[in-house]
Amino acid sequence: MQISSDIADVVHDIQKRSFRQLLDKYHDYDVNPAMESIDMVKEKMDRANTTAYIFKLNDVNVGWVRVTELAEMTYKISALCVLPEYQNRGIAQEALKQIESYYPKAQKWILDTIFQEKGNCHLYEKLGYKKVGDLIPINERMTLVSYEKICKI
Repeated sequence: MQISSDIADVVHDIQKRSFRQLLDKYHDYDVNPAMESIDMVKEKMDRANTTAYIFKLNDVNVGWVRVTELAEMTYKISALCVLPEYQNRGIAQEALKQIESYYPKAQKWILDTIFQEKGNCHLYEKLGYKKVGDLIPINERMTLVSYEKICKI
């Protein structure tokens, strides 16, 4: 469901809780979304060409994501997260499929994820995303990998 920044407090809480485990594991204090302030979350939600979506399961807010149009028909997925107690239930996979369906004219989707998180990489690859570019070291524990999905027109 599409949302606006008037519920930034809700998504900020989801984001902090969802990314906390990764923060504790990788110590990526400069880039981890769990470290973002509520004002930063709101600012990102309010950016031009950005749309935010919340994921619900049985009327419970369980995750959220931002979609930004970077160039004509090229979209970036950012801050995709699902609360820890709802992970590994296919929620992120179904949410991504649904969100992609909202953009039938999209030619390319891009996103970044943690290379060491094989479950995340598997999810994106299962949905047709391919690794592109060089790995980006964040610290001695963590590296980012970029993905893209080229859509048939």
